[in-house]
Amino acid sequence: MGSFFNGDDVVQDKGARSLSYYFTKDVACVNHDMVTQLIEESASNGNCNARICLHTSPDANFQEMIIIEYRGKYFRPHKHLEKGESCHIIKGEVAMFAFDDAGKITHSHIVGRNGNMICRVGIDQWHTVIPISDYAIYHESKPGPFLAASDSIYPEWAPDGTDEQEALAFMEGLIQEAEER
Repeated sequence: MGSFFNGDDVVQDKGARSLSYYFTKDVACVNHDMVTQLIEESASNGNCNARICLHTSPDANFQEMIIIEYRGKYFRPHKHLEKGESCHIIKGEVAMFAFDDAGKITHSHIVGRNGNMICRVGIDQWHTVIPISDYAIYHESKPGPFLAASDSIYPEWAPDGTDEQEALAFMEGLIQEAEER
């Protein structure tokens, strides 16, 4: 199995917040070997979040990513003022939540369980995706371009993640709520 990390078709985004790779051509195909290599690369970097972007740059008008995330890492609720997004599970389970402006859960779905394969949240909708299996692999789609710091807005009612115990307690409470629904 050759490494897709060493070819001309995929390049690493060294400035990204997570381990990220972009395809360099307009036609992109992800296979099982690539996902396996991404899992291995993530594991060798401390089980960090990782992604393969099927689009060629953060400036792309449509963005699709294969994302690996791990249970126990905090994913702060947020919204995008002009973007919706969808999550299509490949392996594992994630809990996807939508909230009202006060932080009350309006929808929760465990994607990857009971036949749930894909979930979408709309424009200007508070949401988060939390892995509930040891790790989860999913396909995320949303409009681009990626706007860095202004791409997501964060609510005051959710922990900002600086207090790890507070953030983990908040996240575990959400997971428990999803499990009970």
